Amino acid sequence: MAGFVQAIGVLSGLLGVVQFGINNFQTEPPPGSTIKFAIGLDSQSGLSNAGGDLPDVRIWNLYGEYVGMKADPGKVSDGDLGQVYVSHENQGVYSLMSANDDAICIAWASTTWSAERGGNKYAVSGDFGRECGGTWYHSGMFPYDNSQYQPDCFWIDSNGDQPNTGFQVRWPSFAGVKFNESNTDPKQFCNNIDFGLRTEKDPNSINFWTKRDSIPVAPRRVAWAASRLVVSDSESHSAKKLCESSTSMGPDFVHTEEELFCDMGSKTLYPFCTSTKSNCFDLDSHTLYPKNGNTGTQRTRVSGTTESPYTAVVDWRKNGEA
Repeated sequence: MAGFVQAIGVLSGLLGVVQFGINNFQTEPPPGSTIKFAIGLDSQSGLSNAGGDLPDVRIWNLYGEYVGMKADPGKVSDGDLGQVYVSHENQGVYSLMSANDDAICIAWASTTWSAERGGNKYAVSGDFGRECGGTWYHSGMFPYDNSQYQPDCFWIDSNGDQPNTGFQVRWPSFAGVKFNESNTDPKQFCNNIDFGLRTEKDPNSINFWTKRDSIPVAPRRVAWAASRLVVSDSESHSAKKLCESSTSMGPDFVHTEEELFCDMGSKTLYPFCTSTKSNCFDLDSHTLYPKNGNTGTQRTRVSGTTESPYTAVVDWRKNGEA
């Protein structure tokens, strides 16, 4: 095998093919995946306390099936590479890295699949943490000895010192062979599937692509979003746009000017109820009514009560009426 692995990186603000030295990968890992994290280098007048706790690592296969985890893998120093091994079946296509208490600044992360899982090697540059909205700084780290390229590093932490508590990666998305020279915007990877930063406490689930007639459809909705409703009348918002997007993800959404409700779990759009309550959404009770009958289905109130079926209703309207 050659002495480097090609991956997608960010050069001068644009996507490019970069090389990661073979020493950034495990040569003969046991069955499963070995993930390495390169940590930014501290300096007297620049980056400080970049080393800390390695993240917990969870692994899923291509179809979003959970296959394994390694928790509390230990410490890593600034300017070093830390290693986490996860035993699992199948190829570890998706990885979720959940931060521990001592923050680290990640310059790049790589995965090596064992021979039983195909022997594949992938890497993702820390530049994507910056491009996708994470806190970051210059790493001072070189991924390959034949290049002046130095990615930036991005911070993850679980105790609030940094805003991001983890990140997920779909590793094959960053393979250099898939680079398209006609599309140079690095933010195309910031879709919370190929790459996604997290802010929730101890993240433990991923978003993943499913295929229907070879077209990507909506990522799996995270648990907290399924019990919330957002109500808006803003000209900048649209229930219709949310429902028609394959990559939108979040709570159910109502737009009072459109008079439309988007069930974000199924990406189904419903009109407001008028004279009859059939295949419509009642704004007053926050109730979704099916095509036939007068009882709500997915979003029904408790029988005989006036309680909303949602645990939280967020009103973004100017007069806040929900």
